[in-house]
Amino acid sequence: MINLFAQDNVLIVDFEIVDDDTIFFSKLPEVEILEFKNKTERNYYFILKRRVLKVYPYALIAKQELDNIEIGLDSISKKRIKKRYTKKVAKWVKEEYSDRLKNLTISEGKILVKLIYRETKTSSYEILKLYRGSLNAFFWQTIARFWDNNLKTKYDPVNNREDMFIEHILIQAKIESKFK
Repeated sequence: MINLFAQDNVLIVDFEIVDDDTIFFSKLPEVEILEFKNKTERNYYFILKRRVLKVYPYALIAKQELDNIEIGLDSISKKRIKKRYTKKVAKWVKEEYSDRLKNLTISEGKILVKLIYRETKTSSYEILKLYRGSLNAFFWQTIARFWDNNLKTKYDPVNNREDMFIEHILIQAKIESKFK
């Protein structure tokens, strides 16, 4: 008995014959090479990658919810009703997400603050100040500072190596279709 095996999916690609050599044309994905200073930095990158992939969906949700809040506030003309609306939304967000966000580590919380800035181009402190007032923003900034975080942290992948790693992780995740 003889067993024969063949390819199920035949791939036909463009080619050109130049001087008796066959040159195939194919689109290859862009490959970015990342260089680490040492083994410790390499290990840090993989830990950071796990954290970023865990926290990034929350940053996307934050962006989406802020867009929805902005649409809702645009339809309201009176300041008093806007304030009531933002309190109602804040209460809903707290009920909806507080249990999941409480399970984040301090490091993941720092990354989330950076990713919210990346997605909204506004610091978490400024978002709180805009929607909940200066006193509320000051209170949460004080709590964040107590836990070694800063709601005013900006995302700068050009000048900050950790942010550059985060940007690389997100680009690779989008190429691999882990996020939309």
